[in-house]
Amino acid sequence: MWEALAAIGSILSAIVIAVTVIFAARQVRVTVDQLEQVRKATQFEAARTVLHDLADPAFVDAYRFVYHDLEGMLATPSFRSEVALIGLADDKVHKEIQIIRAFDRIGTYVRFGLVEGDIVYSTYAPRIMVSYERLADVLAIHREMAGVPLYENLDFLYADCRRWLAANGAQFDVAAVNQRIAEYQERLSGIVSAARAD
Repeated sequence: MWEALAAIGSILSAIVIAVTVIFAARQVRVTVDQLEQVRKATQFEAARTVLHDLADPAFVDAYRFVYHDLEGMLATPSFRSEVALIGLADDKVHKEIQIIRAFDRIGTYVRFGLVEGDIVYSTYAPRIMVSYERLADVLAIHREMAGVPLYENLDFLYADCRRWLAANGAQFDVAAVNQRIAEYQERLSGIVSAARAD
């Protein structure tokens, strides 16, 4: 009789343990789902902030400066000598600093998983590629003056963006894009000139 009660007790204990394991597994799933929702919400906020920053008029103005004016300004001795001041140069004149800071900060976010690169690259890959390549001389001067590695996160952003483009079958040749833009502007200039002559 005692053996039967011990067997029943063992069975009841096994049932209680099994029910506890089932509820614990369910609770773990719920917790994992909640953590995933929190992660997605955090990613959304971070991505929204980054995308908002990249659309900010000050950033767009600085990007235009880097695209249109930086090369010519670097040929000016006074401008080039101020580049060596790194972050101490007037960023109203040296708008390239705004681009460097923004992309280095975004590179930090992507590098450490705070923002998914796909989100940034799917919209801003061309700006990252063009900016980095047009900033090569400035970056070299900054690194020479500092004597230490600078902008590792900007370097990461550029390399990761190139990797993402290749993985997604996208070819983005900055020199070819610049050539097409120049050709288009030349054609447009010819059309405008012809229209004025009529």
